[in-house]
Formats: sequence, C-alpha cells, structure tokens
Amino acid sequence: MASQSLQSQQLQSAFQVFNHQSELLEESYRELQDTVAGLTRRLRAAQRDRLAELTKKERLSRRLADLLESLPGAIVVIDADGVIRQQNTEASDLLHQPLIGHAWASIVRREVSNGGSQDGNIQLRDGRWFNLARRVLKSGSGEILHLTDVTEERQLSELRQRNERLTAIGEMTAEFAHQVRTPLASTMLYVGQLSKDTPKQERVVGKIVDGLNDLKRMVNDMLGFAAGAKRAQEQVNVTELLADVRDSIEGQLKAGTTVSVSVADSDLCVAANRDALKGALLNLVTNADQAAEGAASILLHGHRFSDSVHLCVTDDGPGIADDVKARLFEPFFTTRPQGTGLGLAVVKAVVSAHGGEIAVHSSDRGTNFSLQLPAERQES
Repeated sequence: MASQSLQSQQLQSAFQVFNHQSELLEESYRELQDTVAGLTRRLRAAQRDRLAELTKKERLSRRLADLLESLPGAIVVIDADGVIRQQNTEASDLLHQPLIGHAWASIVRREVSNGGSQDGNIQLRDGRWFNLARRVLKSGSGEILHLTDVTEERQLSELRQRNERLTAIGEMTAEFAHQVRTPLASTMLYVGQLSKDTPKQERVVGKIVDGLNDLKRMVNDMLGFAAGAKRAQEQVNVTELLADVRDSIEGQLKAGTTVSVSVADSDLCVAANRDALKGALLNLVTNADQAAEGAASILLHGHRFSDSVHLCVTDDGPGIADDVKARLFEPFFTTRPQGTGLGLAVVKAVVSAHGGEIAVHSSDRGTNFSLQLPAERQES
C-alpha cells in the first residue's frame, strides 16, 4: 500500500515537471514566433527599400541612356583601362560595330585613316571627318569622348575656298585678257606683212594667222565670260568641228600618237559656241595623249541619240582609277605635278553652259568622254 502511494507521488511530481516544461516551451515558441514575425516585417521593409532603390537606379540608368542618345554627336565612354563601356547610336553609325568591350586604341587603328589628321580633325577610312573632344570623369575612372561629324562643314569650307580662288582667277583672267589684246593685235598686223613668196611660206603664215585668230577668240570669250555676257551660238557641223580639232592639235602630240575622226552622218549639226566646244575637245585630246604610257590612238566621233548629240573622245590608254574618276571635274584637282586642275573643270563648265551633260566610261582598255548636248530642233 505504501509502495503504491510512493509511485503516485512520483508520477504526480513528474507530471508537474512536464507541465512546467511545456509552459516554458510554449512561451519560448511564442517568443520565437514574435521574433520571426519581426524579422519578416524587417525583411519585407528591406525588400521594399531595395526594390525602390533598384527602381530609382533603373530610372536613372534609362535617363542617362536617353541623355546619351539625345546628345548631339557620337558619345563613347571608356574606363580607366581605355576600354569602351558605353556608347550611343551615333557612335555606332560613325565608328561601326563592335565597340563595347573593345579598347579605344584598337577602334582608332580599325577606323581612322593613316595620316588622316588635319586642322585638328580626324579622317575615317570611309572618307568622313570628325572632331574629337575628351573629358576626364571626376571620379578618375575613365573618359567621355565626344565625336562630331564635320564632313559637311569641311566640304562647305573647301567649296568656299575653291570659289574664292575661282573668283580670283576670273578677275586675273579678265585683267590678263585686257593686257593681251593690244600686243596680240600688233602681232597680227606684223604677221600680215610677212613674205608669202613661196607656197611653204604662205602655209606657215596661214597657220600663224589661224593660231592668232584662235587666241583672239579665246581672249574675247574670256572677257565675255568675266563680264557675264551670253555666248553666241551657231549651227556647228560636227564632222567639220572634229576635223578642225584633229588638224589643230596634230603637231602638238607625242610622236606616234594618232587622231582619227568618225561621224556617220556628215550633215549632223549642233547649236553651240564653236570655239568653246573646240577648246573643250582639244583639252580632252591633250589629256588622252598625256595619260598614255606611250603613243596613243585617239578617236573623235559623233552621233545623234534620241534628243541629244554626243561628241566623244575615246582613247586606248590605261584608264582612270575609281578614286580619281570620282573627282575628275573638281577645280584644282590634278594627278600631274605640273597640272593646274582646271582643264576638265572648264570642259564640264562648257558642257553645262550648253545645257548638256558629260559622261565618262573607263577601264584598263581605255577611256571615253562623251559630251552630250541638246540636239537642234528641226523647223516645222
């Protein structure tokens, strides 16, 4: 009986200990729940703050990207190691891809023309020019490069300078023509008094007179051009014109060079200033002779095509390089050390003054210049 009473007391005591521990565990669990809830709230708040910060940075990044795109010119951002980290669309258009992740020095070697620096501007391999401005970042972590395309400005500047030179040449030419007229008239007077006792002397004197008359007409044309006078036009027989060009220049060509004339329609005519056309064709024949590596074979031919008359000068020379061909008619552009660069520019001006066009076709087998002039209108 005593034994059962002892066991009952021990069991009751153990039950009380269990209840006490259970209460302690429950209290600890509640405290843990409160702690977890607090941590959860702080974590959510931190997440909200972090999200707001990321959103703010994203907006700032988009704004900076928009600013890069909105800035005039090409923008390139490089880091302290000279590697490109940012760019705008204009930079891609100017310098081509790829750019990001490449060293700026390698882009310069890839895109910039050798020796292509002039007046503080830099020339690309494709012919465009740009101005480069550099700014070091305040953090010292790199640079911002601002590249401005100045190709059009350079072209306008070159055109303005060329026009100024042409104006100066025009004024000088007019003054020169005035000064030449008096001694030219005296020379023609004395030539007329030369002896013509033999047929040979008569031919020589005739050639001299013809040359002086051509010079006189050119002087008058220069004066008329300088004064803005309209050149008189006449009906010019193409066969006779081309034959005159051949006869006038044959004695001035290299040994072995031949000039032939071919016109299918002997009655073909064009309304033009004869002397101006003759001068343009003489210029083309001279160029063909000088461009030939040896003796040249030059053909002068004319034909009518649709509503235009084509006067052509064809040679069997080495042809014209594409880069030279693109600039043939620019005033002052020449490939000859002693050339003025005005010959073909004058040819184009003559053709334009007649309301026509000039076409050039060239290969390694020869070159053809075609002066395409409006055909005369037939009377009804």
